Amino acid sequence: MAQAKAKERFELQIEQRSEFGRRAAKSLRRNGFVPVNFYSGGEEAQSYVMTEAHLREAMHSGEQIFNITIDGEQRRAMVKDVQWHPVTDKILHMDFLGVRLRDIIEIPVSIIAVGNAVGVQEGGVLQQPIHEVVVRCKGEDVPDSIEVDVSELSIGEGLYASDIHSDTFEVLLANDITIVSVVLPQKMEETVVEVDEDDLEFEDEEGSEEDSDGDSDKGSDE
Repeated sequence: MAQAKAKERFELQIEQRSEFGRRAAKSLRRNGFVPVNFYSGGEEAQSYVMTEAHLREAMHSGEQIFNITIDGEQRRAMVKDVQWHPVTDKILHMDFLGVRLRDIIEIPVSIIAVGNAVGVQEGGVLQQPIHEVVVRCKGEDVPDSIEVDVSELSIGEGLYASDIHSDTFEVLLANDITIVSVVLPQKMEETVVEVDEDDLEFEDEEGSEEDSDGDSDKGSDE
């Protein structure tokens, strides 16, 4: 029902940071750079800079573990923390955490529904309340995403956390949590003003009687 999907890892392009302090950080940001720190185990944090455009490209790549070259050695890194500007949504600072391939880590992974559900073809609606789950695995086994096949789902059926199976990672979510399901479409409620046709006919008849009475009174006066 579900399978992990991995691809070639995104390479982070970093540059050594030479100037420090608040004024230097502001100058970097004005020129399109973002200060970043790299942490690994008990090692002292190392400071670098990256272009904001490259950082955004990395974050939109869909990957969770990145390649990064530190002191000529290729390492793996995951995002530890991101600071955003509260108004402009610009990235102000980012921390990366070094990941050894044999380390056991916990990391969020996207859930992607694939296939055309039978229930949708029958008029149902596909709902996916869970788009991301946290998995526990070795750094080398982190999937970029988890695909769940919804093709066989009929109306009223769903896939649960317990339906995601893997020999390389564990999903840290209660087994009975619904990942995706097919439900009946909700009918739109319309406000309808009901009118009694008999009442309408009565009013018309009453009006015509008044008119005829008026005409007969006129005739008698004349």
